[in-house]
Amino acid sequence: MLDYMKIQQGMFWFLSIAVALVSYRFIVLGMEVVYANETHQLLTFKNAFYLHIITAPIALFVAPFQLSKRFRAKSVRRHRLMGRIYCAAVLVAGVTGVLIGFNAKGGPIAQSGFVLLAVIWLIATFRALQVVRLGQIGLHQEWMIRSIALTFAGVTLRIILPAQLVSGISLDVAYPIVAWLCWVPNLVVVEYFIRRSRTAKGRL
Repeated sequence: MLDYMKIQQGMFWFLSIAVALVSYRFIVLGMEVVYANETHQLLTFKNAFYLHIITAPIALFVAPFQLSKRFRAKSVRRHRLMGRIYCAAVLVAGVTGVLIGFNAKGGPIAQSGFVLLAVIWLIATFRALQVVRLGQIGLHQEWMIRSIALTFAGVTLRIILPAQLVSGISLDVAYPIVAWLCWVPNLVVVEYFIRRSRTAKGRL
């Protein structure tokens, strides 16, 4: 029988690392070539935009390692170090995400979707850091799962948007949709599993 849990975990690892690495194609091709089609409004925040596309893939690359029980068990010190790297990457990517979100293409609907994603991403990551410093490991794990679900929006966006365009939906229509669809379902799914896990453990 197929082990669907292992397949899902394998896909999560593969997509997170692959998308993170592909995001650095600008190093080879050049920033101007890769992002030639970005809007003028977005590029007015060029420094914030560049910082975002440099740091967000770092968080995405680190994410599966931080969720891995095996990786954590081998070295708690390494887990903590990579956790600090993850939090620092989210801090920069989240703050710059707010700035460029206000200028994203797709109008107010898309802009509000991306800004809210960045804000909740920052809050979830901050809470994960805050509770672990208080020794609340269970809550830390829950908030990290939420944070990583939002980090994974970088993957779901790159899956959903091309699928919309291939199906014939125009970019003007697709972008406001994907601005919400890339992260809201992620958060809903992990929240369901978090609450189910609490019930199984007898927690409220």
